[in-house]
This record gives sequence, structure tokens and C-alpha cells, in this order.
Amino acid sequence: MVENLDKRFLINEILVDLSNLSVCVDGSWRSIEAKHAALLRLLIANKGQVVTRDAILDIVWPGTIVSDNSVSQLVVQLRKLLGDSSNEPKIIKTVPRLGYQCIAQIEKAPTLLEQVEELSRGRGAQFALLGFFMGLVVTLLGVFMAKQWQNELQQLPVTATRITSSPGAEVFVRFSPNGNYLAYSYLAEGADQFDLAVYDLETKTTHTIKSSGYSEESASWSLDGNWLIYSRSDPVSCEVRALHVKGPIEMWRLARDSVLGSCNSAQDSAPWLEYRAGHFITKSWDKGGTYLQSVAVTFADNHPKVLNTTALPIRDVTHYQVNQQALLYQVKEQGVYRLNLGQLGDPERQTTTLSKQSFSALSHGYQDDTVIIAKQNLSVLKGREQQLLYSGFGAISEIDVNAHLRVSAHTEGVAEINFYQLAVDAQSEAQQKQLTSPARMDLLAALSDDGAHFVYASVTAKNNDAPQFELWHKHAFRPTSSLLGTMPLGEVPILLLLSPNNEYLAVLSKSHKVYLISSFTKEVKKVVDNFAEVADLHWSQDGRNLYYRAKLSTEAKWQAWQFTVSQGRSEQQPLVTRSSDLSLTQKNSSFVGYKEQVREYLVAALTETIDVEQLRGSLSLYQPAVYRDGVYFVLKRGHQLVLYRYLSSENKVEEIQPIGLHLYAGFTELQVLASFDGSQVIFNRINNYESDIVLLEYGDR
Repeated sequence: MVENLDKRFLINEILVDLSNLSVCVDGSWRSIEAKHAALLRLLIANKGQVVTRDAILDIVWPGTIVSDNSVSQLVVQLRKLLGDSSNEPKIIKTVPRLGYQCIAQIEKAPTLLEQVEELSRGRGAQFALLGFFMGLVVTLLGVFMAKQWQNELQQLPVTATRITSSPGAEVFVRFSPNGNYLAYSYLAEGADQFDLAVYDLETKTTHTIKSSGYSEESASWSLDGNWLIYSRSDPVSCEVRALHVKGPIEMWRLARDSVLGSCNSAQDSAPWLEYRAGHFITKSWDKGGTYLQSVAVTFADNHPKVLNTTALPIRDVTHYQVNQQALLYQVKEQGVYRLNLGQLGDPERQTTTLSKQSFSALSHGYQDDTVIIAKQNLSVLKGREQQLLYSGFGAISEIDVNAHLRVSAHTEGVAEINFYQLAVDAQSEAQQKQLTSPARMDLLAALSDDGAHFVYASVTAKNNDAPQFELWHKHAFRPTSSLLGTMPLGEVPILLLLSPNNEYLAVLSKSHKVYLISSFTKEVKKVVDNFAEVADLHWSQDGRNLYYRAKLSTEAKWQAWQFTVSQGRSEQQPLVTRSSDLSLTQKNSSFVGYKEQVREYLVAALTETIDVEQLRGSLSLYQPAVYRDGVYFVLKRGHQLVLYRYLSSENKVEEIQPIGLHLYAGFTELQVLASFDGSQVIFNRINNYESDIVLLEYGDR
């Protein structure tokens, strides 16, 4: 037996290094999570003996209530990681009705010298030794190069200069090809439309180029620097325009601009990025969501004109950038984000996935084979290595890099997102009042059927790019809110669900875990864990049980589960009730396909009343509220947000009232909530968004 299980050792032919949480199976290193490592330590420490399921629960989940099935799932995952099988076990044996037993051979891992000596005893020892040392050299060289690159970054001076500091928001930053200018849009204090400005990096002065009373957004440059392509929108229309900017910058505001085409004012504007002469990449929308398209443009005789557009097979795009023929983009597919790098005009070159994390902004780097990514901070990504460049003040929403000058510009700022309440009477008249603190960022909420209990999640702070959320409760007859509890660091709630008796709050997290909070003890307990997917979360009518479906892996079949509050554990159930048997009023956003069902229901009902594309775009900004008599939803008219309701029995739509402005994309989806009878409506909105532009210079320019 190995004395110290935190050191390297062998399980049969598998090399285990628990100090680095990794195992080497068939010559390939794999990461091992902390829970798997704890289970492996426990089994090896009791090799040859049966380890009960209760013992595993006590060691792996101390002080936490989890289902008995969590042990089974953890064992299945560990077996898969180690290449073991329950049918013909070589490492972990199941002892029916008792627990599990380690049956593998455990020994100390041989040293490098011992491995060489072992190789030298067999035939072909010279070739084996040569191969071993060549592999070792390649590995060490890779580590050395990564360390060298990190050392270079650490020694590289990064100078930060804030070039705007006015009330309001400065957004949509884009360098000119020569790096002399920076185009951006700004929202003056008290204004509700963006103006277009250009910052001269040489003279350090700002010039307002367009201030038309419309909203000018998402400006980008042609490759020759002679044209600015931007969008102009108002509540009922949107145009893509090209502005001729050849000549002194002081004269640009008087220059002629031309209309290239139309866009949808219900959608957020998207930049046109030229990747080769006359060919641009931009984002568009259809009934299936977002996609990228290539647009061919001619500027002959200084008369810009679109020749044709071609849809690209890249959908669900959140961010995109081009650098010559290289296309960098992030997509969200089935809830999973992927950062990809592809090559335009060369379909035979495969797209490379650089990361499976979500980023708020991205750009090609100032060095070859690097990418700049942002969340709360800016980092540079090269291969699998990531290095911090800059810690921002507030959220970083976008970035652009001029590689030639080794300079970047990004926007950083803070937003106030708060919840408001409307009491709607029979005449569709409503009085609006604020429910939550104006200094907070309240992103998710739930409302009881009678409208008396309101719970919501607020972002408290970020630690190492990990958000933390507080959960608050507000009663209709009490003037203040009370804190229910705080989510574990890094856990992002995506659904809050009050029990029918309002005694418990169930929270579904982005990592497919379920937490339970009692309104009496105010203790946050994890009750569902170790599933690859969790869906269809809902309470029983008496509030004693939580029903949900789950998958052990993304490829596995759905299983039905029931968590009993009084027993504190889950049990698998037969799939008797299908989600299709439930009405929309009985479902929530955790149900598979729920958002699409609500969207298509509204589109079908309102297709003759409201512009369908405007409706689809607005529904991507606000999650509507289904209630007994219909659906509350928000429409975006330019920057104006207006609350409506659809009455299903009367088949008519009513405008309630404007609820605020939609100033900038990049925030999480907002919400509309309603009591069961529809008399109480709650929604959140962006009250204030303050951002500035920061210029970063990397080393000597």
C-alpha cells in the first residue's frame, strides 16, 4: 500500500497524481475532480474492504444533504475516468446492498531511473529508451515554451489610459486600420439615443461625427480607412449607412453618407467587419435566432452599394471579430458556450475550439496565435495557456485590438438593474413602483401565485472572475426585503422556484445543481448534484416534493426523480407524467423547449398584429410571463421598452405602458413576472449604465 496517497502511485497500469488532480490512462493525461479524488483516496485507503455508501456520503459530501443516487453517479463517473467497467471490474467492484471495494493492485509509481532500468531489460531497449527520452524532451520543451511566454507577458509593461470619463455610456469601440482613430458611440447624460464620435489618438481629442437625433451605433471601418459603416435606428426603422471619411477629421461630420440597406430596430445593432476588399461579415436574425452572413459591397465612384449577401452556417452567435481571413467567434449551443477560430474563404480548414467558457468580449491578440478575452478582467489566451493582462473596474463589455501598434481599447463600467412592480386593473392601467435597491444588480426573480411573496437574486461581488449571488425575499405587506442566503461562490442561479406554501425556495444553477432554502432556517443546502443536465424542475401541489428530470451524461436518457423535503433525498421515479401533458402556466424556463413554446405561441397569436421579427427580437431580450388569462411581454421600439399583454380568451393584445429604455446589449436576459391572475406584474430593467473607454498600450509602441 502507498503510504501517502497525495503522491504519485499506480493503480494497475494507471498513473495517478492526486497532488495535481490528474491521472494518466493509456498514455493520456486526464483531469480528475476533487470529489472523484476523495472517493478514490477512500477506496484505496480501504483496499480489499467494503466501503459503504454512507461512509462515502460522509467523506465526499460532509454536512451536505444529497441523494443516495449521488454515490452511484460518482462511482460511474470515476469508473469511466479510469477506463473501468462494472461488468468486468478491474479497479472498483460493486458489492450488492453493501457498497464498493477497491480490487486493483496499488503500488508506488516508479521513478524516472526505475523506468529507464525497466526498459533496458527488454528487447529493443535502445529504441524504447530513445522514444521515452524524445517524449520527455517534447514535454519539457512545451512546458519551457509556455513558461517563457508567461514570463514575457509578466515582463511586458501594460499602460492603461482612460480616454473618456463623462456621465453616460461610451460603447461600440473600433480602431481605424492605421490605428490613428477610435470610433465609438456615446450616450450623453439625460439622452436616450447614441451619437457617433471619433477619438484622435494623436491629438487626444474627440470629434462628434453624427448627432442626428437618431441612434448611431456599431461603427466599423473599411480596410482602406475611407468609410465608416454604422447603423442608424429610431423606434420604427433601422438603416445601415456608409459615411465617407477621407480628408481632415474636422470635415467628417459634413461628409456625405449613403444607405447600404435596412436592419431591424427591434434587434441590437451588429458591426460590419471587412475581412477582404469589398467583403464584410455581420450578424443577422431569422426565426431560428442569430447567424453570421457575408455581405459583398462595392464602393465604386464613391457610391456604396450592396451586391449580395450569403448566409454562413454559423448560428447562435454572441460575439465575433475578423482579422483578415481569420474569424473569431463565440456561439451558444444548447446552453454551452464555445470560443472558435475559423478561416473565411477556406472551408477545408477546420474550425478550432479555443475554449468552452463564456466571455463578455473577445478580439484577436496583438501577437500571432493569441486571443484577448474578457469577463471582469482582460486576459490573453495562447493555446491552453491564459494570462491576466488587466483588472477592470466593473464589467468589460467589448474590446478591439490594433496589433500593429500593440494597443487595445475596451469599455468598462457598471449597471444598475432593478425590479419594478405594476398593479394592473381591468382597464389595463397600472401604477409603477420600484421594489429593489437602485445600487444593486438584480438579475433573476420569482413571484408567488398570489403575488404576495417576491424573491430575487442580486450579484454581490466577483472574486477571481467568479460571481456570487445573494437571495432576497420581499413580502407585499412589509416595507423591506430580508436576506434568505448566499449562493456558493461561482454558482449562477438560472431559476428561482417558490413552493406553493412559500416555505421553501428551490434554486436551479447554471451548473445543473439544485439548492433548497428554507424561509425559516435561511440555510442554503445543495440537494441535487452530479447530473450532467437537470430539467423540468417543479413543485408538487402540496409543496412537499420537488420533481425533476435528469441525465447522468449528455448522451444518456432522461430519468424522472423526486426529491422529498422531509427525507432530504431523491428517489428515481417512473416517467409517468410527460412535460407535454402540462400547460404553459404549469411550466417554467427549466422545462426543455419552454421558451421556444412561449415564443411560437405568441408569434402565432400576434402574427397579424405585430411585426414578427420585431417580436422575436424583443423576446430574446425579455422572458415573457405566462399567467391564467394570457401572456405579458415586452416589445422594443428603438430604445423604448413597452409592456403589453395578450388576452387568450379574447384573442387581443393590449398596450399597458412604457417601462424604460433598452440602452445596450450584453446583459443577461431580463424578466417579466406575473401573479396567477395577472393583477400583479414585476419586471427588471437597466436603470443606469455608466461606462468609459480605456486604452491599453503593450510595451513600447
